[in-house]
Amino acid sequence: MKYLHFMMDQFYSREFIKLIQSNFKIEEHQFFIVKKKNKKMYINPKNYQNVKIFKVSREKKVLEFVISHIKFFTFEYIKIRRLMKQADYIFVHNLTEEISGILFGFKGKAKILWVIWGSDLYDYVPLNLYDHYTSRLLTKLDKKVISGLINFYYSFFFEIKKAVIRRLDYVISAHSGDLKLFNKFFKTKAECYTQSIYPNPVDFEKLDAEYNYSIDERYNYKKNGFKLLLLGNSGSPTNNHLDIMIRLSEMKEQDFKIICPLSYGPPIYIKKIIENGKILFGDRFIPLLEFLNPEIYYHILKQVDLAIMYHNRQQGMGNIQILVYLGKPICMKKTSAFFHLIERGVFVFSTQDLEKLILNEMEFTEVMLRNNKKIAREYFSVKSVISSIENLVNLLEEGESQS
Repeated sequence: MKYLHFMMDQFYSREFIKLIQSNFKIEEHQFFIVKKKNKKMYINPKNYQNVKIFKVSREKKVLEFVISHIKFFTFEYIKIRRLMKQADYIFVHNLTEEISGILFGFKGKAKILWVIWGSDLYDYVPLNLYDHYTSRLLTKLDKKVISGLINFYYSFFFEIKKAVIRRLDYVISAHSGDLKLFNKFFKTKAECYTQSIYPNPVDFEKLDAEYNYSIDERYNYKKNGFKLLLLGNSGSPTNNHLDIMIRLSEMKEQDFKIICPLSYGPPIYIKKIIENGKILFGDRFIPLLEFLNPEIYYHILKQVDLAIMYHNRQQGMGNIQILVYLGKPICMKKTSAFFHLIERGVFVFSTQDLEKLILNEMEFTEVMLRNNKKIAREYFSVKSVISSIENLVNLLEEGESQS
C-alpha cells in the first residue's frame, strides 16, 4: 500500500475519496474514516473501495464518551497500527485527538503528512476566535455542556498532538497564512507546501452549464425587492453570528433578508442563534437547518446580493469559492483566507466596508465580477484540484529520490 489516509467522516472527505477513485490508482490508497456516533453518515464504505469506518462518541455523556474511546484505542488501534507499517505515506486529513493518539509513537518507514483543515490548527493556537457577544454566549453555554473529565481528555491529547507534530515530515495547506501560523506556534522539522487538494462539494461549473433543473418554490428567497444577505457558512460559533447580527440590527430599517446556514454545529448554540435572529429580524431571518443537495444550495447562493463572513480565522472556503465563481460581493475580516484571495487577484471587501456595501455607497462592478469568475475557473475547478494533487505527489517523490 502506497498511501494511507486518516479522515473524519465529513462531506469534504467524501468528495476527496470520489476524486481519488475517479482520477488516480485507487489500489494504491487505503482510507480510515473516523465517524462520530449518532451523527449523519457521509461516507458509506459499501459505496467505495478500500474504506474502513471506525466509530467514536463525541457526545457530552461522559460514560458513552469514555467507553467508545477505550474501544477505539484498544481493538481498533492494533488493527490500524499493523496497516500503518505497510504504507509509504500517511496522509492526515484533519489532525483530531483520535488520529493523534493513533500516530503517537509511530516509528515506521512511512512519511507523515498533515493536511490542515482549520479547527485542527486554530483550536490550539492563541488567537481570539470569538468576538465580544459570541464569547459571552459561549461562556454561558459551556457551563451547561462541558464535563471536567472531557476537558481533561482534550488537554491531555493536546500534549500528544504536539509530540505527533514533531514527528511530521510534511504539512500541507491551501493557505500560506496558515502555514506561517503553524510555524510560529509549533516546533517541527516538517516541510511545508501550499496545495489545495479538496474539490468543492458543489461542482459549480457543471451546475452552471446544466442549469435546467427544477427547484422547489420555498427556496426562492429573492422577493419583494429585498436585498439578500448570506451570513456565515455553518452553525460553528467561529462564525461570530451574534456579533454580526447585532451590527446588522443597527441597519434593519434597510430592506434586507438574512440567509444563515446552520446545518451543522453545536445544537445548543444553533438554537440560541435562531432565537436571537428571530428577535432581531423576525421573519427576515431565515436559518438553513438541513444539508441541502448541491442543486438547491447553488440555487440559493445565486440569489445572494452580499455574503458576509465574520470569522476571525480561515473558514468557509467551499462557500467562498462558489460565491467568487458566481460573481457575488464578499465581505470578510482580514484573515489568512482574505489575503489568500487577494493574492490570487480576487476582489473581496473588508468588513470595515460593510455599511457602505449595504447602503450601496460602494459598488461591486461588472469588471470585478468577470475577473472573479475567471479566477474561480482557474484556481477552484475540479481540474485545478487534480493538478494540485499531482503536483504534491511529484514533490513527495522528488523528495524521496533526493534523500
